Amino acid sequence: MTRKHTQRFAAFVLGAALLFAITSQSAHADQACPIQVLKTSYGFSSTGYIAFGGVPPLPIGSFSPVAVAGSVRFRADHTVSRSVIVNVGGQVFPVLDSGTYIRNSDCTFTVNHGNGEVWTVIPVNHAAQLEFFVNSIPGGVGIGTGTLKAQEKPEE
Repeated sequence: MTRKHTQRFAAFVLGAALLFAITSQSAHADQACPIQVLKTSYGFSSTGYIAFGGVPPLPIGSFSPVAVAGSVRFRADHTVSRSVIVNVGGQVFPVLDSGTYIRNSDCTFTVNHGNGEVWTVIPVNHAAQLEFFVNSIPGGVGIGTGTLKAQEKPEE
């Protein structure tokens, strides 16, 4: 084999190996993230602290206690709706809204609620439970995490 043919053959082998690695990673990602969509209703409660106004980091005295309980429904078309009761420092009010969610490459989900609130959701036990934390609240800063528990067996 001449040097020119050896270089072409090496380039071909390298290209084939690269193509194999890419397709293997894609198949591996589907296996690593078996939950592609969320398709059930979850009940949940969460407690934490919230502050409105100011720029983080805020002093602890700026925060009020917050408690939330209700339900969140995820649909296969990547929409989400929630119906919750919120208590911020003794002021109680309902939140009813809807939004969207996406699956991230790390197998978590980002939920964008209708009021602008953004959550990161981590499926646990084949999505029978979801752990979450609040990334952002319009006009506020929140501290806390929560757990959502499936009200029926999640569809796979």
